[in-house]
Amino acid sequence: MFPNQGLNRTAPSLRLRRATLSLALISSLAFIPATLLSSASQAAETQSTHGQRQTVKTPALREKIYKVLTEAQAKAEENQPAEALKILDGLKKSSGLNSYEAAMMWKFYAYIYYSQDNHQQAIQSYENLLRQEALPRALELEALYSAGQLYFAQENYKKSIDYLDRWFALTDTPTPQAYIMLGQAYYQLNQMNKALPPIRSAIAMAEQSEGRAKESWYLLLRALYFEQNNYQAGADVLEKLIQYYPKKEYWVQLSSAYGELKQESKQLSTLEIAYRQGLLDRESEWLTLAQLMIFNDIPYKAAKVLEKGIDKGIIRPEKDNLKLLSYAWSTAQEAKKALPVLVQAAATSQSGEIDIQLGSTYYQLDEWNQAVRYLREGISKGDLKHKGNAYLLLGLSLFNMNEFEDARYAFKQAATFDGAKTSANQWLNYVDNEIQRRDLLAQTLKSMDTP
Repeated sequence: MFPNQGLNRTAPSLRLRRATLSLALISSLAFIPATLLSSASQAAETQSTHGQRQTVKTPALREKIYKVLTEAQAKAEENQPAEALKILDGLKKSSGLNSYEAAMMWKFYAYIYYSQDNHQQAIQSYENLLRQEALPRALELEALYSAGQLYFAQENYKKSIDYLDRWFALTDTPTPQAYIMLGQAYYQLNQMNKALPPIRSAIAMAEQSEGRAKESWYLLLRALYFEQNNYQAGADVLEKLIQYYPKKEYWVQLSSAYGELKQESKQLSTLEIAYRQGLLDRESEWLTLAQLMIFNDIPYKAAKVLEKGIDKGIIRPEKDNLKLLSYAWSTAQEAKKALPVLVQAAATSQSGEIDIQLGSTYYQLDEWNQAVRYLREGISKGDLKHKGNAYLLLGLSLFNMNEFEDARYAFKQAATFDGAKTSANQWLNYVDNEIQRRDLLAQTLKSMDTP
């Protein structure tokens, strides 16, 4: 029996590098809307220390501050960020800004710095914004989420989690994207148990609203399960990937996952489906498929797969592969088809193993002369795993040729090996009896011919 191959836990197909799972950040930053520059007073909700929201009064945005921010916005729209920053710097130096005005100024600072890829200054601007009192809840939510995104982009995952947790505590409408970012931050910190709930939530929300989640989200969940050696859950995710985003790698990985779960029939059927779709293009995949077919007692199909792989140049016609093909044909009761394969392999092999297999195949076909020839050749070459069995089979072949003395010698050699000792001694007794019977018969015939 050729055992099926298990899951390679270090393979890139099953253990994704964390860097490859990085999600693109979708910026929520925008120019300051005109409605936010209104001079009207605004009310906002903030969270009390007891977890209850209370309504607080937000200070008004005065007309003169509105004009300065509008001027800075115009410079930014004209792609003059340095001029926009100068205007904001002048505003920052002026005294008497109320908390809402200061917050709007810091929001615009954050936007300018972000547009220049200066993430650290953008983060600092959001942190200054969040220090202001009586913030409108929408503005506070935007600052918290954006800071969480920027910390994530800087790979400061602990800080990203802190800001996202604050955002989740305040928002009434969490998004799947936020859950994914939170889950991935925990994943990057190797906190797998904390990463799972938000990622599951994100996928569940996406499946409920759109019928399926993004491919990268399923990949992240799959990676988490495989990190935990939870192959059943990983297989469930791969089944969804095959359904929504069918690719060769997912078929192969699902087959491997079934192998880890000792579900050999599913392992075979999954890999065979990929084979029938023409997705398998590696020698190891074709060999695994053939081994699984032999393991599941369908050696004829295994032999056909191996022959096709050799013909297409995917499987190398080298010793071990040819030996596997011969084994498949022999097991499928197609011993004659195994002969040319074995002869080819034996001619180039330094070991006697293939010659012994070739002799065994001729023995199955009752071609004793050829069996003896190759069994002796294999024993002569050496490097045999079961030399006692080789001598035993040689003895049987010689016995069938009525070469009793030579057969007796082969059985005596076989009897020196523990694995073949019992059978060899039984055959020795039988051969001795046959020799005695032959000699007695010869003597009787001779006496009958004597006058």
